[in-house]
Amino acid sequence: MLKLNRCTTALVLSVMFAGVAPAEKMRGHARAAVVEFTPGANVSGMTHESKRHLQASIANLIVQSEKFDVVDTNHTREASKAILTEVNNESSTAAAVKVGKQLGVAYVLTGTVAEYDPKGGEGFGSATLRVRLVEVATGRVKYSSEIAQKGTRKMNGTGVAEMQANVFKPAIVRLVEELK
Repeated sequence: MLKLNRCTTALVLSVMFAGVAPAEKMRGHARAAVVEFTPGANVSGMTHESKRHLQASIANLIVQSEKFDVVDTNHTREASKAILTEVNNESSTAAAVKVGKQLGVAYVLTGTVAEYDPKGGEGFGSATLRVRLVEVATGRVKYSSEIAQKGTRKMNGTGVAEMQANVFKPAIVRLVEELK
């Protein structure tokens, strides 16, 4: 039997359940795309794996909330990879609108990770997400927020799985509640 570490298992499970709204399960809600968040200028230590896991987790919880039908994150990554920095640019919505039109969605959720510190907050880990929901038809920002989150328990290491479970998940739950 193949033995996987916790981080790999978490990533595999998130990819399996991430942000997919198959056509047969569409509920008539507005379609949205969740782009991969980019680390801010002062953020170091955030891996490619942790960015993808964050995107997948946001998409998954939005689907579960039944607020939006979310485009598969793999399609979103493909559509936005060449212009990801511009998509997440807080001073313009043009690139997000371009990606949204390409994907045929009504909204694009963009964001940056302004803080990512696995040992911050007295060892509990901390992160800050800056999030925007851009309406594709108008280019207007329909929702904007900065969500700061301290970990729910002391971190044992600096791994992606711990940051996801203890810091990002509570922040994402808050985000999805605000979107409702």
